[in-house]
Amino acid sequence: MPLPLPRLALLAAAAAFAANALFAAAPPPTTTTLQWLDASAPASATGVAFGVPWPRGTLDRTASLQLADASGRSVPVQSWPLAYWPDGSVKWTGLALAATPALGNSLALSVGTPAAPTSPVTVTEAADAFVIDTGAFVCRVPRSGSALVSSITVAGREVARAGRLVAILEARSVETGRRVTREEDFTGSVERVTLEQSGPVRAVVKLEGRHRAALGDRAWLPFVVRLYFTAGTDSIRLVHSVVFDGLADQDYVRGLGLFFDVPFREELQNRHIRLGGDSGLFSEPVRAIPGFRAALVAGAKEMTAEQLAGRRAPDLASLDEKTRGQHLSMAEWDAFKLTQLAPDAFAIDKRTGAHSTWVNAHRGRRSLGAAYVGDVSGGLGVSIRRFWQKHPTALEIEGATTSAATLRAWLWSPDAPAMDMRHYDIKGHALSIAYEDYEPGFSTPEGVANTSELTLWPLAATPSAEDLLARSLVAASPPTLICTPARYDAARVFGAWAPPDLTDPLAARLEEGLDHAFRFFSGEIDRRGWYGFWHYGDVMRTYDAARRQWQYDVGGHAWNNAELNPDTWLWYQFLRTGRADVYRLAEDFTRHSSEVDVHHLGRFAGLGSRHNVVHWGCGAKEPRISEAALKRFFYYLSTDERTGDLMRAVLDVDAKTVEINPLRKVMPAPVATPGFVRSGPDWVAFASNWMTEWERTGDTRYRDYIVTGLDDLSANREAFLKNLVYGYDPATKRLTVFGEPNIPMGHFIVIFGGDQIVEELLDLVPHPAFAATWLALHEKWAATPRSAGYAPARAAAYVARATRDPARVAATRALLEKPLAPGGRAARLAAPETYTGPDAPSPVVHVPGANMPETAQWAHEVIQSTALLRDLPRN
Repeated sequence: MPLPLPRLALLAAAAAFAANALFAAAPPPTTTTLQWLDASAPASATGVAFGVPWPRGTLDRTASLQLADASGRSVPVQSWPLAYWPDGSVKWTGLALAATPALGNSLALSVGTPAAPTSPVTVTEAADAFVIDTGAFVCRVPRSGSALVSSITVAGREVARAGRLVAILEARSVETGRRVTREEDFTGSVERVTLEQSGPVRAVVKLEGRHRAALGDRAWLPFVVRLYFTAGTDSIRLVHSVVFDGLADQDYVRGLGLFFDVPFREELQNRHIRLGGDSGLFSEPVRAIPGFRAALVAGAKEMTAEQLAGRRAPDLASLDEKTRGQHLSMAEWDAFKLTQLAPDAFAIDKRTGAHSTWVNAHRGRRSLGAAYVGDVSGGLGVSIRRFWQKHPTALEIEGATTSAATLRAWLWSPDAPAMDMRHYDIKGHALSIAYEDYEPGFSTPEGVANTSELTLWPLAATPSAEDLLARSLVAASPPTLICTPARYDAARVFGAWAPPDLTDPLAARLEEGLDHAFRFFSGEIDRRGWYGFWHYGDVMRTYDAARRQWQYDVGGHAWNNAELNPDTWLWYQFLRTGRADVYRLAEDFTRHSSEVDVHHLGRFAGLGSRHNVVHWGCGAKEPRISEAALKRFFYYLSTDERTGDLMRAVLDVDAKTVEINPLRKVMPAPVATPGFVRSGPDWVAFASNWMTEWERTGDTRYRDYIVTGLDDLSANREAFLKNLVYGYDPATKRLTVFGEPNIPMGHFIVIFGGDQIVEELLDLVPHPAFAATWLALHEKWAATPRSAGYAPARAAAYVARATRDPARVAATRALLEKPLAPGGRAARLAAPETYTGPDAPSPVVHVPGANMPETAQWAHEVIQSTALLRDLPRN
């Protein structure tokens, strides 16, 4: 039975108590144990950055942090605050260190003076460049111009120069989209350089610019590149983001990449190529020693073994005339390339020059995505992370027989068809049938972005196959340090969640269901081939049982585009379990949804696109898809600066809703206010943006915006319980009760993460009036679970925690158990069948009723409800 409204005021205190109990700070940890995400220290030295949360009031903002390995030996570390609690104490700390195999499997973090690195990274600010010295190499980063990096030297020898971004435009006729009118080369032009960190362990340089035409004055494809340097290490992490700002029906990107010139000092027999295969390295010299004719060529067998290992072969001048002639009779290979044009096939080819055909050297399935070119006196290696997942990619080396080779890392290979950014149709399809929200002019790629990660290795000599393989594996799966689930839980961050309590039989069954759901969808990515430059990190929304296929071609049922927050499901699951596979997929989801599904410039800047056949194709452009709540997990756990930029970019997206209102098709515009929004998901999305900026900076303007909204939403409880839509003025942040027609209050206020956002807000900004109003809404839903849509258990659990009523707890547990029953949402994913009939192109996993948004919401139901019931009696 619903509680009488007069009692709700009394329950406000209970709600406040429940919130305080849920978010109460744990005792200050004297030492935080850190462990590697993948269980062990990396096999090759590399820079690592990660975040650690702190319970409220336990870490002063002036405190320093120290790190030690299992033996107590100090490990140099650099730290900085990422976020603060309202009382000014540190909420999240970012940390960076140089990771080596010798660090062991766990580290201890505590308050204290950090050890200094033996070779600190230093940054010298010259008039025209930043000069970064890691102790292993020196890198010069110009302040402007076409080069990201003008030179890299190792022990005084230049091993790479003229690092630059390149794009190839394939212009086509608008009429057919097929006839190529011209090809045009563009080179990245750096317009702004910012030194974000300067050591002693880590330095970060941010470069911004656009690609400019070699001829003419066109500048397009804005980019942001960050270069990460770590003390004592011989690697550079490079994070590359590009925004598409062309015309979809005319501008086809044929190639997109990063080039370096690599100078040689040695003869051709001492120049070496390495390219990543499936599980090892393709390793060849530019000119081979004819060891296969050892009987005819003096010393050839021994010299060949040394040469193939990358070690020095004799100079020609040291050989007798006959042997020298035999060596010179071998072909000289000028160019090599590794192309991954599909997720399951790559090829390695080489040729003697532009005048000659390519000769295939190897074919494989999924390349490691690494390359090296240089000589025995040094060279440059590179790795592209997610190489095969984000095909079409390529690594090329050209000019190996000249004084300097060009190393090309293609994020979009010109050997593949050019990017086609057009919509899948020129007309819309019925919302009632195809679930597609079509509007002319809205299916545009203008402003969508993509981020890639690369690693560069400036080396003093050609690496062995074992060394480069170890580096490649580390670059493909970068190491990071994490806390235990109990330690994350003790910090009370990210709202209502808790580690699973497997002593509870129901909780154990629910945990099995969560695991089945994760394994099903992560498995479908590979089974269905959901890969590609613009696709990887997303999944399909709705399964078509009749076709035994996902509805990849049906309007709003195709790509999910973060609908109903699968990203945050995965992040909560990682926090609860510490699982590496969950972390990696959550990271990929966040990279995709924050870049591809959001418009970063142009008419729709700051808004995201709803689910569609083409990621940017839906007419629904909404702030819930770009909100900070989807990105905060990755930012705080990884310290990723690009994600930090994206959260800050949507701070004023509330103003955009006046121009592009999410309800423009279903309600008339108000007269009394500039615009109108839903309390959820619109206002709670704004609030998540403001909350994140407030905790990152301490700027109380954003707190005050939140308080203004909470005041307005709680001013008329009956209106809040009844109606979803409010008038809104972005200049004042005021919400006003909106007249008829209106949309009835429903689960939209919670299912896009609104429940977790509100619970965090009430923890950070105590507001008794809104706490009572929020509780009243949940009581209303708990009384009639069907009215709660996807959130019946959460509503019941919230009321159960506020009242501590055993009957409420039992009712919540019954709601949680229902999807586990045969035919239930969770049960369907527990035992999927494999179909191999003649009407399936290949074997498929067949699960009628599978749906990513519903699964994500069920996962949120489990995670949040079990946390809210924590410490309450089960019977």
